Amino acid sequence: LLQEVQARENPKRALEYYQQVVEICRSIRKVAENQGLFETAGYFFHKEMRYRRFQIPKYSFARLISKIVDIFCGYGEKPIRVVMFSIFFILVCAVGFAYGGVAYNGEDMKLSMDQTVFQNIKVFLDSIYFSVVTFTTLGYGDLTPIGMVRTLAAFEAFIGSFTSALFVVVFVKKMTR
Repeated sequence: LLQEVQARENPKRALEYYQQVVEICRSIRKVAENQGLFETAGYFFHKEMRYRRFQIPKYSFARLISKIVDIFCGYGEKPIRVVMFSIFFILVCAVGFAYGGVAYNGEDMKLSMDQTVFQNIKVFLDSIYFSVVTFTTLGYGDLTPIGMVRTLAAFEAFIGSFTSALFVVVFVKKMTR
Protein backbone atom coordinates (compact mmCIF):
# COMPACT_ATOMS: atom_id res chain seq x y z
CA LEU A 1 0.00 0.00 0.00
CA LEU A 2 1.14 3.52 -0.76
CA GLN A 3 0.65 4.54 2.88
CA GLU A 4 3.10 1.85 4.03
CA VAL A 5 5.82 3.35 1.85
CA GLN A 6 4.93 6.88 2.94
CA ALA A 7 5.12 5.86 6.62
CA ARG A 8 8.66 4.52 6.10
CA GLU A 9 9.75 7.61 4.17
CA ASN A 10 8.18 10.16 6.53
CA PRO A 11 8.53 9.03 10.18
CA LYS A 12 7.00 12.25 11.52
CA ARG A 13 3.66 11.43 9.87
CA ALA A 14 3.99 7.65 10.25
CA LEU A 15 1.20 7.39 12.84
CA GLU A 16 -1.23 9.08 10.46
CA TYR A 17 -0.22 6.74 7.62
CA TYR A 18 -0.49 3.68 9.87
CA GLN A 19 -4.07 4.68 10.73
CA GLN A 20 -4.86 4.91 7.03
CA VAL A 21 -3.28 1.50 6.38
CA VAL A 22 -5.39 -0.04 9.16
CA GLU A 23 -8.59 1.42 7.68
CA ILE A 24 -7.70 0.30 4.15
CA CYS A 25 -6.79 -3.21 5.29
CA ARG A 26 -10.02 -3.48 7.31
CA SER A 27 -12.07 -2.43 4.29
CA ILE A 28 -10.30 -4.88 1.96
CA ARG A 29 -10.66 -7.66 4.56
CA LYS A 30 -14.42 -7.10 4.87
CA VAL A 31 -14.90 -7.07 1.10
CA ALA A 32 -12.81 -10.25 0.76
CA GLU A 33 -14.83 -11.99 3.51
CA ASN A 34 -18.11 -11.01 1.84
CA GLN A 35 -16.87 -12.46 -1.44
CA GLY A 36 -15.64 -15.68 0.18
CA LEU A 37 -11.95 -14.90 -0.39
CA PHE A 38 -10.85 -16.07 3.02
CA GLU A 39 -7.12 -16.37 2.32
CA THR A 40 -7.08 -12.77 1.11
CA ALA A 41 -9.16 -11.72 4.11
CA GLY A 42 -6.68 -13.44 6.43
CA TYR A 43 -3.75 -11.73 4.75
CA PHE A 44 -5.30 -8.28 5.21
CA PHE A 45 -6.39 -9.08 8.77
CA HIS A 46 -2.75 -9.86 9.58
CA LYS A 47 -1.60 -6.59 7.98
CA GLU A 48 -4.32 -4.67 9.81
CA MET A 49 -3.20 -6.05 13.17
CA ARG A 50 0.46 -5.43 12.38
CA TYR A 51 -0.15 -1.78 11.61
CA ARG A 52 -2.32 -1.42 14.70
CA ARG A 53 0.75 -2.53 16.62
CA PHE A 54 2.81 0.23 15.00
CA GLN A 55 0.37 2.77 16.46
CA ILE A 56 1.06 1.61 20.01
CA PRO A 57 3.90 3.45 21.80
CA LYS A 58 7.19 1.84 20.80
CA TYR A 59 8.48 0.55 24.14
CA SER A 60 5.17 -0.31 25.79
CA PHE A 61 4.05 -3.63 27.23
CA ALA A 62 1.03 -3.70 24.90
CA ARG A 63 3.27 -3.43 21.85
CA LEU A 64 5.51 -6.21 23.16
CA ILE A 65 2.51 -8.50 23.68
CA SER A 66 1.23 -7.69 20.20
CA LYS A 67 4.64 -8.54 18.71
CA ILE A 68 4.74 -11.84 20.60
CA VAL A 69 1.28 -12.77 19.33
CA ASP A 70 2.41 -11.94 15.80
CA ILE A 71 5.56 -14.03 16.11
CA PHE A 72 3.85 -17.08 17.63
CA CYS A 73 0.69 -17.29 15.54
CA GLY A 74 0.44 -14.36 13.13
CA TYR A 75 -2.58 -12.98 14.99
CA GLY A 76 -4.37 -16.29 14.54
CA GLU A 77 -3.71 -16.51 10.80
CA LYS A 78 -0.58 -18.65 10.76
CA PRO A 79 -0.96 -21.97 12.60
CA ILE A 80 2.29 -23.23 11.06
CA ARG A 81 4.16 -20.75 13.26
CA VAL A 82 2.79 -22.49 16.35
CA VAL A 83 3.94 -25.86 14.98
CA MET A 84 7.40 -24.51 14.11
CA PHE A 85 7.78 -22.95 17.55
CA SER A 86 6.77 -26.26 19.15
CA ILE A 87 9.36 -28.22 17.17
CA PHE A 88 12.06 -25.64 17.94
CA PHE A 89 11.21 -25.60 21.65
CA ILE A 90 11.15 -29.41 21.86
CA LEU A 91 14.62 -29.59 20.28
CA VAL A 92 16.04 -26.88 22.53
CA CYS A 93 14.72 -28.66 25.61
CA ALA A 94 16.05 -31.98 24.29
CA VAL A 95 19.53 -30.46 24.19
CA GLY A 96 19.06 -29.36 27.80
CA PHE A 97 17.92 -32.85 28.81
CA ALA A 98 20.83 -34.47 26.95
CA TYR A 99 23.37 -32.31 28.79
CA GLY A 100 21.57 -32.29 32.15
CA GLY A 101 20.66 -35.95 32.09
CA VAL A 102 17.65 -38.20 32.33
CA ALA A 103 17.35 -41.46 34.21
CA TYR A 104 16.10 -44.76 32.80
CA ASN A 105 15.70 -47.75 35.13
CA GLY A 106 17.98 -46.13 37.68
CA GLU A 107 20.73 -45.44 35.13
CA ASP A 108 21.68 -41.82 34.40
CA MET A 109 22.01 -40.96 30.72
CA LYS A 110 23.69 -37.78 29.55
CA LEU A 111 26.05 -36.65 26.84
CA SER A 112 29.67 -37.34 27.68
CA MET A 113 33.04 -37.29 25.96
CA ASP A 114 33.73 -40.67 27.58
CA GLN A 115 31.01 -42.35 25.51
CA THR A 116 31.04 -43.43 21.89
CA VAL A 117 29.32 -41.37 19.21
CA PHE A 118 26.63 -44.04 18.97
CA GLN A 119 25.96 -43.86 22.73
CA ASN A 120 25.73 -40.05 22.59
CA ILE A 121 23.34 -40.23 19.64
CA LYS A 122 21.18 -42.68 21.60
CA VAL A 123 21.20 -40.31 24.60
CA PHE A 124 20.16 -37.41 22.35
CA LEU A 125 17.38 -39.43 20.70
CA ASP A 126 16.12 -40.50 24.14
CA SER A 127 16.23 -36.82 25.16
CA ILE A 128 14.12 -35.89 22.14
CA TYR A 129 11.64 -38.62 23.07
CA PHE A 130 11.52 -37.36 26.67
CA SER A 131 11.12 -33.78 25.46
CA VAL A 132 8.17 -34.71 23.21
CA VAL A 133 6.51 -36.68 26.01
CA THR A 134 7.02 -33.77 28.41
CA PHE A 135 5.88 -31.10 25.92
CA THR A 136 2.68 -32.99 25.16
CA THR A 137 2.22 -33.67 28.90
CA LEU A 138 1.82 -37.41 28.29
CA GLY A 139 4.32 -38.28 31.01
CA TYR A 140 4.84 -42.01 30.48
CA GLY A 141 7.29 -42.14 33.39
CA ASP A 142 9.88 -44.38 31.75
CA LEU A 143 12.43 -41.56 31.65
CA THR A 144 12.77 -39.03 34.45
CA PRO A 145 14.79 -35.82 34.60
CA ILE A 146 17.61 -35.60 37.11
CA GLY A 147 18.96 -32.61 38.94
CA MET A 148 18.28 -29.12 37.66
CA VAL A 149 16.64 -30.30 34.44
CA ARG A 150 13.53 -31.12 36.48
CA THR A 151 12.85 -27.38 36.39
CA LEU A 152 13.29 -27.42 32.61
CA ALA A 153 10.83 -30.34 32.39
CA ALA A 154 8.23 -28.46 34.42
CA PHE A 155 8.70 -25.34 32.30
CA GLU A 156 8.45 -27.36 29.08
CA ALA A 157 5.23 -29.04 30.27
CA PHE A 158 3.70 -25.63 31.02
CA ILE A 159 4.74 -24.15 27.67
CA GLY A 160 3.62 -27.33 25.90
CA SER A 161 0.10 -27.24 27.34
CA PHE A 162 -0.20 -23.55 26.54
CA THR A 163 1.13 -24.02 23.00
CA SER A 164 -1.17 -26.98 22.34
CA ALA A 165 -4.18 -24.90 23.34
CA LEU A 166 -2.93 -22.00 21.21
CA PHE A 167 -2.60 -24.30 18.20
CA VAL A 168 -6.17 -25.54 18.60
CA VAL A 169 -7.49 -21.98 18.81
CA VAL A 170 -5.49 -20.77 15.81
CA PHE A 171 -6.31 -23.85 13.73
CA VAL A 172 -10.04 -23.65 14.47
CA LYS A 173 -10.05 -19.90 13.73
CA LYS A 174 -8.31 -20.51 10.42
CA MET A 175 -10.56 -23.42 9.40
CA THR A 176 -13.87 -21.80 10.37
CA ARG A 177 -13.24 -18.60 8.46
